Amino acid sequence: MYIRLMAFLLISLAIGYFSYGNLNAFTSVEFKEVMGVLLNVSSIIFAIIGAWIAIIYPSAIKSAIIDSRENNVKLIHRAVQDANYLSELFDIVMQSAIIIVFAIFIQVCMPIIKSFDYFGLSISLVKFCAFSFMLFATFVQVNSIISVVLKNYFLLRKVRGQNSNDVADHDI
Repeated sequence: MYIRLMAFLLISLAIGYFSYGNLNAFTSVEFKEVMGVLLNVSSIIFAIIGAWIAIIYPSAIKSAIIDSRENNVKLIHRAVQDANYLSELFDIVMQSAIIIVFAIFIQVCMPIIKSFDYFGLSISLVKFCAFSFMLFATFVQVNSIISVVLKNYFLLRKVRGQNSNDVADHDI
């Protein structure tokens, strides 16, 4: 995951670098609109995965709470599988949470920074940073959405395969 995030960051910075000085049409209104969309998508993913963790995987949560002297090997194996799956889901939640934090931070700080003239920042540099961050956040959110869809797809395949095996075992 970290390698993918670093790749997204480098790609975003490279695109921003090659766009440096050519972002005259890129305005703060457009930036706020994109950040609003990213904030909404991040919030939705954060809520969905959070509910998924709490509802679908109670055995992993229960295994963290109950006494560790449980001797049922099958239950322990299932809890380990669920914990591994939960860690993958947690990565998606963290990506969305980071985007939410940065989007809120930027939307709060942007009007404050714009109100002070003494920063002496080049508008081209500000647009470069905003554009690069917007691309990075977009890549991260698209990655989160694809990860959620793939996790659902593979879970469905696994459940269907298990159901097919159960039906085949029952028929024999």
